[in-house]
Amino acid sequence: MNKNKLTEYEKFWDEMSKTEEVDYDDEMINRLLRLKAIQSHLSGVHKILDVGAATGAYSIPLARMGFDVVHLDLSDEMIKAAKDKAIGLTNIQFIKHNACCLDVFENNEFDLVLCFDGAISFSGSKAEDVIAEICRVGKKVMLSVSSKSCMTVTWLNYSLSKLHYIHPSVKDIMETGCFNKENYDNAEELTSIAELKAYDIDELRDVLNKNGMNVLECRSIGSLTHLYLLHLYRQNSAQEVHKKINEISMDKKFLEICDYYDKYVMPNGMGSFRRAGIFAIAEKP
Repeated sequence: MNKNKLTEYEKFWDEMSKTEEVDYDDEMINRLLRLKAIQSHLSGVHKILDVGAATGAYSIPLARMGFDVVHLDLSDEMIKAAKDKAIGLTNIQFIKHNACCLDVFENNEFDLVLCFDGAISFSGSKAEDVIAEICRVGKKVMLSVSSKSCMTVTWLNYSLSKLHYIHPSVKDIMETGCFNKENYDNAEELTSIAELKAYDIDELRDVLNKNGMNVLECRSIGSLTHLYLLHLYRQNSAQEVHKKINEISMDKKFLEICDYYDKYVMPNGMGSFRRAGIFAIAEKP
């Protein structure tokens, strides 16, 4: 990634840091479902790397649990916010680095590597470099990526609401999962996202297999709340929806239902409305 483009990415994520800790729509349930999965895979784990760790939603709680944690992010503002929350912790290290090349780490250096949301998919054409690197440095990895089915609808909404016609990138996202702003004349009017790579379940599984990983889970995450939001928005104001979805997300029974739905009812679903909708766990054979 050239220096100018890297600077653009840094600025993008610095700006995103302002809302990183605000849970809109179904973001909270997505976070809690990921935390549930993490907690079920901590046996034998000592050293953890969190790639694209943002403001520390997972790195800091894991450090408080006693694990040795490396928190890696590209954004100074994300890291600053995380450091402010980690005062007093001595077992967490903060590193500013590009996820596309984790050359500061050795092969299999970490028992567990986390890489959620934008670190992979927002790397666009470099997305598979990020996956390859987290697989190289981790004995076990947990990751989430943008869902091709969900992002197609998102791009259709961007297109019709902002440009009032179906932009060619909608078909590209649907067919290939790829978007690069440089490939379109008027993409600046469409989105602030520079690049995107979205996947379906089989594509992500294939990439993990290609990197020598045994895939334990590869499925959607958060599909039930995505569908539930359709009903909530028909019946309530946006402010009421925000309150109701966050309240129900804190109910342990609701968390269990959402987890079951992802695993057994709609494992190939669209995933969350917000946050990455495809989730995978893989380990070295």
